[in-house]
Amino acid sequence: MIRLLRPIVFCLAIAVVCAGTTASAQSASESSSGEDLKGPGSDFWFVGGGSFSTIRGDCQTCEEDYPYRHSGSVLANAGVRVTPRMDAGLEFFWMPMDTAAGRIRNTHIDAVAQFRPWASKGFFVKGGAGMAFVRNWVDVISPDAFNQKALSIVLGAGWVFRPQARIGLQVFGAQHAAALGDLQTATGQVPDVMGNFWSLGGGIVIR
Repeated sequence: MIRLLRPIVFCLAIAVVCAGTTASAQSASESSSGEDLKGPGSDFWFVGGGSFSTIRGDCQTCEEDYPYRHSGSVLANAGVRVTPRMDAGLEFFWMPMDTAAGRIRNTHIDAVAQFRPWASKGFFVKGGAGMAFVRNWVDVISPDAFNQKALSIVLGAGWVFRPQARIGLQVFGAQHAAALGDLQTATGQVPDVMGNFWSLGGGIVIR
């Protein structure tokens, strides 16, 4: 499981270091220009929307390949503008999934940093980490859910239309990863499970 997480953690670290270096290197004149570009919206923002998501589980000791499963998902973000190019906030991601043995409900809550290379443009990249909460129903074992927690990591990018307005539109692509540990199935527990979630979607931005 640690081996599977290393590439994701490495990419996240690079993104955070680059974002922090760029933000600290801005001059006073650039900061002033960023303030001039600020529209009527406030420093606080909220995003609500949905996406089409694909999930695939994997583990180090699994001999068989797990299938790709597809479902709709719900995503919400809330945060504050730290600098003209950097935002910080929280992200909520929820994805339901049906399996042959029952159903699974995945919930990710992550602290996220969002960086815009160009203050006046809508392109952004983001990264963060937090917790994933998994409710797993295995009908042949019990009518009750098995509740588990996992480390969650998220990486993504997107574009905001009308980035300085009070109301805008956002499109995005993202990957969530959850290091779950043991997962209960109808045939027993599967150790060291890693879940990968890929999403494409959009949402409404309110400032």
